[in-house]
Amino acid sequence: MFVRFVKFLIRWIERLVLLAALILLGAWLFYIGREHQIFLDNRTNEDFRALSQVNVSINGGEVSELTSRERDVKKIVGPKFTIKAEIFDERGEIAKTVEREIKLCPLSKDIMINLPTLAAESENFILAAPR
Repeated sequence: MFVRFVKFLIRWIERLVLLAALILLGAWLFYIGREHQIFLDNRTNEDFRALSQVNVSINGGEVSELTSRERDVKKIVGPKFTIKAEIFDERGEIAKTVEREIKLCPLSKDIMINLPTLAAESENFILAAPR
């Protein structure tokens, strides 16, 4: 009788461990597979003027050419990405290149990146997404 109880208990422990592993696997897949919308904003804010022209790529993908007062949207999958911005001067030559790696909160879906603030290398370049 005691042996049957031990086997019964072991079987339930195995099931609970398997259930916990499946829950952890689901949470991990949610974390790495979440799609995010990244709004690229080249508009003047309180501290910085809009850039005359900037080329932006995310994770080395397609380049977005933005002039002043323009906005674009990119979609990424995963909890982090790399943004590369090439800032042009008034003559059309590359004046500066900024590259940053950004880690996202897995529960947030959309963010907005203010490109003039990013070009100034300020830490407050990530804003709430527009609604």
